[in-house]
Amino acid sequence: MDEIDIESEKVFDLTFNAIPDLITLLDKDHKILRINKAMANRLGVSPEECVGKICFEVVHNRECPIENCPHALLLEDGSEHVSEVKEDNLGGFFLVTATPIVDSSGNTLGSVHVARDITQRKIMEDELHKALEDKDVLIKEVHHRVKNNLMILSSLLNLQSRYITDEKIQNIFKECQDRTRSLAIIHEKLYRSEDLKKIKINEYIESLVSSLYHSYTLDYNRIKVRVDVENLEFDADTSIPIGLIINELFTNAMKHAFPGNKTGQVTVELHSENDEFKLEVSDDGTGFPEDLDYKNVDSLGLRLVKSLTEQIDGKLELEHGKGTHFTVTFREL
Repeated sequence: MDEIDIESEKVFDLTFNAIPDLITLLDKDHKILRINKAMANRLGVSPEECVGKICFEVVHNRECPIENCPHALLLEDGSEHVSEVKEDNLGGFFLVTATPIVDSSGNTLGSVHVARDITQRKIMEDELHKALEDKDVLIKEVHHRVKNNLMILSSLLNLQSRYITDEKIQNIFKECQDRTRSLAIIHEKLYRSEDLKKIKINEYIESLVSSLYHSYTLDYNRIKVRVDVENLEFDADTSIPIGLIINELFTNAMKHAFPGNKTGQVTVELHSENDEFKLEVSDDGTGFPEDLDYKNVDSLGLRLVKSLTEQIDGKLELEHGKGTHFTVTFREL
């Protein structure tokens, strides 16, 4: 087997010792054949003092290689290996690369072991990670406080409405309360979400519809509700308009689709179709008057639905038949 030639020309010596990375030439027995000045300085010895000694004894003060030793891994499969190593004896974190030295027949004779000091990078990564964690905590706290403030506003609207005798004005206060609550639920979902940018829309819609349903009915056997929402995630810019659209269409169905003691069902659906999404709010009640243009009615709720649909670049359609069937087709912003 060929011997590793550690003799070199003067230019090689100059280059070898000028490199700031810690370089060690090792044989198959983990013996040090040569180290550069940067490595010797880290160890506090001269380059000649380490020659012939066992690497893991000199560097790691161990009787065997460390678990992720790239040189030991290289000796197993003959391939180059890279590992991140924390080495207190050298004073920090290092990105260690072991590249095989082979003879003319391709047999592995040892490795060129290069350790690059990444201590400052690790410190900066840790500081950045902590800063991101602190930012997430702050954002969560903002969402939590906004949710609390919206719920307080909703409660104030409810309390104030008790002093109003005019039924029409009472309804206006209740509609404002519902809209405020739908926004509060969004911020509650963002506060509890692992991803502060995305909302699980199925969980949000189920919470919203449940809240509205219990707000508008006392007889749960008279009006049923069905929610069929695909497991999707939207950002807040899309989720908030969707929530407010559902709020308006669902409450409109609960108030007007089943007069008297009429029974029926309100359905809320959201599914993806190719690169679009389809939101449907329907009921099997009395139906929307066919002679009435829903796009031009003097109703704040439907005007709001139309405006919110435009906000998400969507298309609003009303299907007449048995009951009322609104469809909003849109793409995520």
